[in-house]
Amino acid sequence: MKASLLALAVLLVPAGASAQGELMAGLGGPAGFGDGVLDYNDDGSSAEIDLRPAFPNGLMFFGQRFHSLYVNNNGTVTFGGATGTFTPQRFPVTGNRMIAPFWADVDTRGGGRPARNGVYWSITPGQMVVTWHNVGYFSSHNDRENTFQLVILSNELLDEDDLWKVQFRYNRCEWTTGDASGGRGGFGGTPAQAGFDAGDGRTFEILPGSGTAGVLQLCSTSNVGMPGVWEFDIYLGTPQLNLPAAGGSETIDYSRGGRGERPARGGRRRSR
Repeated sequence: MKASLLALAVLLVPAGASAQGELMAGLGGPAGFGDGVLDYNDDGSSAEIDLRPAFPNGLMFFGQRFHSLYVNNNGTVTFGGATGTFTPQRFPVTGNRMIAPFWADVDTRGGGRPARNGVYWSITPGQMVVTWHNVGYFSSHNDRENTFQLVILSNELLDEDDLWKVQFRYNRCEWTTGDASGGRGGFGGTPAQAGFDAGDGRTFEILPGSGTAGVLQLCSTSNVGMPGVWEFDIYLGTPQLNLPAAGGSETIDYSRGGRGERPARGGRRRSR
């Protein structure tokens, strides 16, 4: 068997503090995270999931409207097809459009649902929630486990033709890398990354720490003042940072380092 930072204010939690994102629960199913569930697997994906019960007009994402998506075991959802790639490729990539709360080599073959190794989804009007609950890493390791969640939201306050929201919720962050990605004991090699990719080899946004051991700090950092919770507007199909004082909104790729440094690729995009 088997690569830009969003320019967002980060809430740092003091060393030793207990902090993690609260999960959305009470969604039905055996673990409370929904009735949809993946079989125990390594590198597997769901069948095509119809989004119209939640979003009747579909979702515009990086220039194309989609009425379905796929849940992938390895910490992503993709539009246009499933993705089984287990080693996270540094954004930007070429392929399916992707939302990646934690792209890494998840392996749920250790079993144990509902306590662990569950990948679930729930679809209700205006909302889809995908949860990776106490999942292990390749090859069938559960000495360390991660729990994280993707929430897609639209409601009467949001014009779903122009605007929808994404939340990443990180509740448990203990490993970064599977064995087949050069890892040992859940670390090293090619660590996980999180963010958004248009699949065109050019356009992407990536969260702080991605591709390093620092990706685990997503459990204790935030762009909305709630440790472990990251929230984004998707306006006209593109992840946005709202800047009311500037009279518009923008997304900025900061993969090269400090705040205000313009990247070589990924660029700066302004809308409205």
